[in-house]
Amino acid sequence: MGIMYDEILTEPEVIKNAIHANSEKVAEITAEVKKRHIKNITIIGRGTSDNAGLCFKYFVETLAGIPAGTAHPSVTTMYGANVDYSDHLFVAVSQSGKSIDTLAVLTQANKQGAITVAVTNDAASPLAKAGKYHLDLSAGEEKSIASAKSYIAELTVLYMLAISLSGKNLMPVVYSFPKRVEEALSLLPEITKMAENAKDMNQFIILSRGVMQGVGKELQLKLNECAYTFATFYGTNDFMHGPFALIEEGVNVIMLAPDGECSENFRDIATRLQLLNANVLTFSDNEDLLDLATYGVRMPAMDNLSSTVGYSVAMHLFAMELSKQKGHNPDAPRNLKKVTITK
Repeated sequence: MGIMYDEILTEPEVIKNAIHANSEKVAEITAEVKKRHIKNITIIGRGTSDNAGLCFKYFVETLAGIPAGTAHPSVTTMYGANVDYSDHLFVAVSQSGKSIDTLAVLTQANKQGAITVAVTNDAASPLAKAGKYHLDLSAGEEKSIASAKSYIAELTVLYMLAISLSGKNLMPVVYSFPKRVEEALSLLPEITKMAENAKDMNQFIILSRGVMQGVGKELQLKLNECAYTFATFYGTNDFMHGPFALIEEGVNVIMLAPDGECSENFRDIATRLQLLNANVLTFSDNEDLLDLATYGVRMPAMDNLSSTVGYSVAMHLFAMELSKQKGHNPDAPRNLKKVTITK
Protein backbone atom coordinates (compact mmCIF):
# COMPACT_ATOMS: atom_id res chain seq x y z
CA MET A 1 0.00 0.00 0.00
CA GLY A 2 2.90 2.41 0.57
CA ILE A 3 4.90 4.19 3.23
CA MET A 4 2.14 6.56 4.40
CA TYR A 5 -0.34 3.72 4.82
CA ASP A 6 2.18 1.52 6.60
CA GLU A 7 2.87 4.31 9.08
CA ILE A 8 -0.84 4.90 9.67
CA LEU A 9 -1.08 1.21 10.58
CA THR A 10 1.45 1.80 13.39
CA GLU A 11 -0.59 4.58 15.00
CA PRO A 12 -2.26 2.47 17.72
CA GLU A 13 1.20 1.55 19.02
CA VAL A 14 2.47 5.11 18.52
CA ILE A 15 -0.36 6.41 20.70
CA LYS A 16 0.44 3.92 23.46
CA ASN A 17 4.12 4.92 23.36
CA ALA A 18 3.26 8.61 23.50
CA ILE A 19 1.00 8.11 26.52
CA HIS A 20 3.68 6.13 28.35
CA ALA A 21 6.42 8.67 27.59
CA ASN A 22 4.53 11.80 28.64
CA SER A 23 2.17 11.02 31.53
CA GLU A 24 4.59 12.29 34.19
CA LYS A 25 5.75 15.22 32.08
CA VAL A 26 2.29 16.72 31.59
CA ALA A 27 1.74 16.46 35.35
CA GLU A 28 4.99 18.37 35.95
CA ILE A 29 3.97 21.10 33.50
CA THR A 30 0.55 21.40 35.12
CA ALA A 31 2.08 21.69 38.57
CA GLU A 32 4.26 24.62 37.47
CA VAL A 33 1.38 26.31 35.64
CA LYS A 34 -0.73 26.16 38.79
CA LYS A 35 2.17 27.23 41.03
CA ARG A 36 2.81 30.31 38.89
CA HIS A 37 -0.90 31.02 38.32
CA ILE A 38 -0.41 31.08 34.55
CA LYS A 39 -3.58 32.28 32.83
CA ASN A 40 -2.54 32.37 29.16
CA ILE A 41 -1.32 29.84 26.62
CA THR A 42 0.46 30.60 23.35
CA ILE A 43 0.86 27.94 20.66
CA ILE A 44 3.22 27.96 17.70
CA GLY A 45 3.66 25.51 14.83
CA ARG A 46 3.76 25.19 11.06
CA GLY A 47 1.72 23.01 8.71
CA THR A 48 0.46 19.81 10.30
CA SER A 49 1.79 20.91 13.70
CA ASP A 50 -0.20 24.15 13.44
CA ASN A 51 -3.33 22.09 12.74
CA ALA A 52 -2.69 19.96 15.83
CA GLY A 53 -2.16 23.17 17.78
CA LEU A 54 -5.58 24.44 16.68
CA CYS A 55 -7.18 21.25 18.01
CA PHE A 56 -5.28 21.80 21.28
CA LYS A 57 -6.56 25.39 21.49
CA TYR A 58 -10.16 24.21 21.37
CA PHE A 59 -9.69 21.54 24.00
CA VAL A 60 -7.58 23.52 26.44
CA GLU A 61 -10.15 26.31 26.31
CA THR A 62 -13.23 24.08 26.55
CA LEU A 63 -11.79 21.71 29.15
CA ALA A 64 -9.50 23.93 31.24
CA GLY A 65 -11.00 27.36 30.57
CA ILE A 66 -7.57 28.82 29.78
CA PRO A 67 -7.45 31.20 26.79
CA ALA A 68 -5.04 30.07 24.09
CA GLY A 69 -3.70 32.05 21.16
CA THR A 70 -1.36 31.50 18.24
CA ALA A 71 2.07 33.05 17.82
CA HIS A 72 2.99 34.06 14.27
CA PRO A 73 6.76 33.61 13.82
CA SER A 74 7.11 36.51 11.38
CA VAL A 75 6.25 38.95 14.17
CA THR A 76 9.58 37.98 15.72
CA THR A 77 11.73 36.86 12.77
CA MET A 78 10.71 39.45 10.15
CA TYR A 79 9.52 42.44 12.18
CA GLY A 80 11.80 42.04 15.17
CA ALA A 81 9.01 42.56 17.69
CA ASN A 82 9.60 41.65 21.32
CA VAL A 83 6.27 40.12 22.33
CA ASP A 84 5.93 39.60 26.07
CA TYR A 85 5.36 35.92 26.86
CA SER A 86 6.58 36.15 30.45
CA ASP A 87 3.32 34.97 32.04
CA HIS A 88 2.45 32.40 29.37
CA LEU A 89 2.62 28.67 28.91
CA PHE A 90 4.36 28.65 25.53
CA VAL A 91 3.81 25.45 23.52
CA ALA A 92 5.93 24.95 20.38
CA VAL A 93 4.95 22.01 18.16
CA SER A 94 7.28 20.66 15.46
CA GLN A 95 7.64 17.10 14.22
CA SER A 96 11.33 17.55 13.39
CA GLY A 97 12.16 20.15 16.04
CA LYS A 98 14.32 21.92 13.43
CA SER A 99 12.16 24.87 12.34
CA ILE A 100 14.36 27.93 12.74
CA ASP A 101 11.51 30.43 13.09
CA THR A 102 9.70 28.33 15.70
CA LEU A 103 12.93 28.00 17.67
CA ALA A 104 13.54 31.76 17.51
CA VAL A 105 10.20 32.56 19.12
CA LEU A 106 10.57 29.87 21.79
CA THR A 107 14.03 31.22 22.60
CA GLN A 108 12.55 34.68 23.06
CA ALA A 109 9.87 33.25 25.34
CA ASN A 110 12.57 31.49 27.37
CA LYS A 111 14.43 34.74 27.94
CA GLN A 112 11.22 36.34 29.19
CA GLY A 113 10.59 33.59 31.73
CA ALA A 114 7.71 31.77 30.05
CA ILE A 115 7.05 28.13 30.79
CA THR A 116 8.20 26.70 27.46
CA VAL A 117 7.15 23.29 26.15
CA ALA A 118 8.62 21.75 23.00
CA VAL A 119 6.56 19.01 21.36
CA THR A 120 8.76 17.09 18.92
CA ASN A 121 9.57 13.64 17.58
CA ASP A 122 13.30 14.13 18.14
CA ALA A 123 14.64 14.59 21.67
CA ALA A 124 18.01 15.64 20.23
CA SER A 125 16.56 18.41 18.05
CA PRO A 126 17.31 22.11 18.71
CA LEU A 127 13.72 22.82 19.72
CA ALA A 128 13.53 19.89 22.13
CA LYS A 129 16.73 21.00 23.81
CA ALA A 130 15.58 24.63 24.03
CA GLY A 131 12.25 23.97 25.73
CA LYS A 132 12.10 23.90 29.51
CA TYR A 133 9.94 20.81 29.04
CA HIS A 134 9.91 18.35 26.16
CA LEU A 135 6.92 16.21 25.21
CA ASP A 136 8.30 13.38 23.10
CA LEU A 137 5.99 12.14 20.36
CA SER A 138 7.71 8.75 20.55
CA ALA A 139 6.51 7.96 17.03
CA GLY A 140 9.77 6.56 15.72
CA GLU A 141 11.29 7.73 12.46
CA GLU A 142 8.63 9.04 10.11
CA LYS A 143 9.54 8.35 6.49
CA SER A 144 6.34 9.59 4.90
CA ILE A 145 6.74 13.18 3.69
CA ALA A 146 3.08 13.84 4.47
CA SER A 147 3.02 13.52 8.26
CA ALA A 148 0.40 11.12 9.56
CA LYS A 149 1.58 9.17 12.59
CA SER A 150 3.42 12.17 14.07
CA TYR A 151 0.24 14.27 13.75
CA ILE A 152 -1.77 11.66 15.66
CA ALA A 153 0.99 11.57 18.28
CA GLU A 154 0.83 15.38 18.52
CA LEU A 155 -2.92 15.24 19.14
CA THR A 156 -2.37 12.59 21.80
CA VAL A 157 0.23 14.44 23.85
CA LEU A 158 -1.48 17.83 23.46
CA TYR A 159 -4.78 16.37 24.62
CA MET A 160 -2.99 14.81 27.58
CA LEU A 161 -1.71 18.28 28.48
CA ALA A 162 -5.16 19.86 28.08
CA ILE A 163 -6.73 17.17 30.27
CA SER A 164 -4.04 17.53 32.91
CA LEU A 165 -4.51 21.31 33.02
CA SER A 166 -8.27 20.83 33.34
CA GLY A 167 -8.05 18.40 36.26
CA LYS A 168 -10.82 16.35 34.65
CA ASN A 169 -10.79 12.55 34.61
CA LEU A 170 -10.65 12.15 30.82
CA MET A 171 -7.56 10.03 30.31
CA PRO A 172 -9.73 6.93 29.67
CA VAL A 173 -10.80 8.70 26.46
CA VAL A 174 -7.15 9.01 25.42
CA TYR A 175 -6.65 5.31 26.17
CA SER A 176 -9.42 4.63 23.62
CA PHE A 177 -7.57 6.41 20.78
CA PRO A 178 -5.94 3.22 19.41
CA LYS A 179 -9.41 1.75 18.97
CA ARG A 180 -10.51 4.89 17.13
CA VAL A 181 -7.62 4.51 14.72
CA GLU A 182 -8.60 0.89 14.07
CA GLU A 183 -12.23 1.92 13.48
CA ALA A 184 -11.12 4.47 10.89
CA LEU A 185 -8.87 1.92 9.20
CA SER A 186 -11.83 -0.44 8.88
CA LEU A 187 -13.55 2.22 6.75
CA LEU A 188 -10.90 2.07 4.03
CA PRO A 189 -13.19 0.33 1.46
CA GLU A 190 -15.85 3.07 1.85
CA ILE A 191 -13.21 5.82 1.80
CA THR A 192 -11.66 4.32 -1.34
CA LYS A 193 -15.07 4.29 -3.01
CA MET A 194 -15.55 7.97 -2.17
CA ALA A 195 -12.10 8.73 -3.60
CA GLU A 196 -13.07 6.88 -6.81
CA ASN A 197 -16.17 9.07 -7.09
CA ALA A 198 -14.07 12.18 -6.50
CA LYS A 199 -11.13 11.37 -8.78
CA ASP A 200 -12.13 13.97 -11.39
CA MET A 201 -12.72 16.69 -8.81
CA ASN A 202 -9.86 19.19 -8.54
CA GLN A 203 -11.21 21.88 -6.21
CA PHE A 204 -12.81 21.42 -2.82
CA ILE A 205 -14.41 23.57 -0.17
CA ILE A 206 -14.04 21.88 3.23
CA LEU A 207 -16.55 22.71 5.96
CA SER A 208 -16.75 21.91 9.65
CA ARG A 209 -16.99 23.72 12.94
CA GLY A 210 -15.69 23.84 16.51
CA VAL A 211 -13.22 21.21 17.64
CA MET A 212 -13.09 19.78 14.10
CA GLN A 213 -11.57 22.89 12.56
CA GLY A 214 -8.01 21.67 13.01
CA VAL A 215 -9.02 18.43 11.29
CA GLY A 216 -10.54 20.37 8.40
CA LYS A 217 -7.33 22.35 7.95
CA GLU A 218 -5.35 19.11 8.10
CA LEU A 219 -7.48 17.67 5.30
CA GLN A 220 -6.89 20.83 3.27
CA LEU A 221 -3.14 20.40 3.69
CA LYS A 222 -3.15 16.71 2.79
CA LEU A 223 -5.28 17.27 -0.33
CA ASN A 224 -2.84 19.98 -1.41
CA GLU A 225 0.33 17.98 -0.87
CA CYS A 226 -0.79 14.45 -1.73
CA ALA A 227 -3.53 14.87 -4.37
CA TYR A 228 -2.43 18.24 -5.83
CA THR A 229 -5.96 19.62 -5.52
CA PHE A 230 -6.93 23.13 -4.53
CA ALA A 231 -8.81 22.93 -1.24
CA THR A 232 -9.90 25.63 1.19
CA PHE A 233 -11.25 25.11 4.69
CA TYR A 234 -13.95 27.28 6.28
CA GLY A 235 -15.73 27.10 9.58
CA THR A 236 -19.41 26.70 8.67
CA ASN A 237 -20.50 29.98 10.25
CA ASP A 238 -17.59 31.91 8.72
CA PHE A 239 -18.57 30.39 5.38
CA MET A 240 -21.98 32.05 5.60
CA HIS A 241 -20.34 35.48 5.92
CA GLY A 242 -19.44 35.88 2.26
CA PRO A 243 -17.82 32.70 0.89
CA PHE A 244 -21.23 31.04 0.49
CA ALA A 245 -21.47 33.05 -2.74
CA LEU A 246 -19.01 30.51 -4.20
CA ILE A 247 -21.69 27.81 -4.18
CA GLU A 248 -23.32 26.91 -7.47
CA GLU A 249 -24.24 23.70 -9.26
CA GLY A 250 -21.32 21.26 -9.35
CA VAL A 251 -19.14 22.90 -6.69
CA ASN A 252 -17.41 20.23 -4.57
CA VAL A 253 -17.85 20.42 -0.81
CA ILE A 254 -16.47 18.09 1.86
CA MET A 255 -18.25 18.17 5.20
CA LEU A 256 -16.73 16.81 8.40
CA ALA A 257 -19.81 16.58 10.56
CA PRO A 258 -19.80 14.40 13.68
CA ASP A 259 -23.13 14.31 15.47
CA GLY A 260 -23.21 16.61 18.49
CA GLU A 261 -23.40 20.27 19.42
CA CYS A 262 -23.01 21.46 15.81
CA SER A 263 -25.47 19.06 14.16
CA GLU A 264 -28.25 21.60 13.63
CA ASN A 265 -25.79 23.99 12.03
CA PHE A 266 -24.42 21.21 9.81
CA ARG A 267 -27.92 20.15 8.80
CA ASP A 268 -28.89 23.69 7.83
CA ILE A 269 -25.90 24.24 5.57
CA ALA A 270 -26.12 20.73 4.06
CA THR A 271 -29.75 21.42 3.09
CA ARG A 272 -28.77 24.67 1.39
CA LEU A 273 -25.94 22.94 -0.45
CA GLN A 274 -28.28 20.24 -1.71
CA LEU A 275 -30.81 22.81 -2.96
CA LEU A 276 -28.03 24.51 -4.93
CA ASN A 277 -26.94 21.17 -6.46
CA ALA A 278 -23.44 21.15 -4.99
CA ASN A 279 -21.52 17.87 -4.83
CA VAL A 280 -21.41 17.17 -1.10
CA LEU A 281 -19.01 14.55 0.27
CA THR A 282 -19.90 13.96 3.90
CA PHE A 283 -18.13 12.16 6.72
CA SER A 284 -20.62 11.81 9.57
CA ASP A 285 -22.48 9.52 11.95
CA ASN A 286 -25.65 11.61 11.58
CA GLU A 287 -28.19 9.87 9.33
CA ASP A 288 -29.87 13.12 8.24
CA LEU A 289 -26.56 14.53 7.04
CA LEU A 290 -25.67 11.33 5.22
CA ASP A 291 -29.07 11.40 3.52
CA LEU A 292 -28.37 14.95 2.30
CA ALA A 293 -24.97 14.00 0.88
CA THR A 294 -24.06 13.19 -2.70
CA TYR A 295 -21.53 10.68 -1.33
CA GLY A 296 -21.16 9.75 2.30
CA VAL A 297 -18.97 7.75 4.63
CA ARG A 298 -20.71 6.63 7.80
CA MET A 299 -18.33 7.32 10.69
CA PRO A 300 -18.55 5.67 14.13
CA ALA A 301 -20.20 7.72 16.87
CA MET A 302 -17.52 9.37 19.03
CA ASP A 303 -17.05 11.95 21.75
CA ASN A 304 -15.37 15.26 20.88
CA LEU A 305 -11.84 14.25 21.83
CA SER A 306 -12.02 10.95 19.98
CA SER A 307 -13.71 12.40 16.90
CA THR A 308 -10.74 14.59 16.06
CA VAL A 309 -8.48 11.53 16.14
CA GLY A 310 -10.84 9.17 14.28
CA TYR A 311 -11.74 11.73 11.62
CA SER A 312 -8.09 12.73 11.16
CA VAL A 313 -7.16 9.16 10.33
CA ALA A 314 -10.07 8.97 7.88
CA MET A 315 -8.96 12.24 6.26
CA HIS A 316 -5.41 10.97 5.82
CA LEU A 317 -6.76 7.81 4.20
CA PHE A 318 -9.03 9.82 1.90
CA ALA A 319 -6.21 12.13 0.75
CA MET A 320 -3.97 9.11 0.22
CA GLU A 321 -6.60 7.25 -1.82
CA LEU A 322 -7.57 10.31 -3.86
CA SER A 323 -3.91 10.84 -4.70
CA LYS A 324 -3.68 7.31 -6.03
CA GLN A 325 -6.96 7.62 -7.94
CA LYS A 326 -5.50 10.69 -9.68
CA GLY A 327 -2.41 8.72 -10.65
CA HIS A 328 -0.06 10.33 -8.11
CA ASN A 329 2.19 8.83 -5.46
CA PRO A 330 1.21 10.07 -1.96
CA ASP A 331 4.60 8.90 -0.66
CA ALA A 332 6.51 11.24 -2.98
CA PRO A 333 4.70 14.59 -3.27
CA ARG A 334 6.45 16.84 -5.76
CA ASN A 335 8.55 19.82 -4.66
CA LEU A 336 8.58 18.67 -1.02
CA LYS A 337 11.02 17.06 1.39
CA LYS A 338 10.52 15.64 4.86
CA VAL A 339 11.98 18.48 6.93
CA THR A 340 10.94 22.01 5.95
CA ILE A 341 13.23 24.75 7.25
CA THR A 342 11.64 28.20 7.43
CA LYS A 343 13.08 31.40 8.86
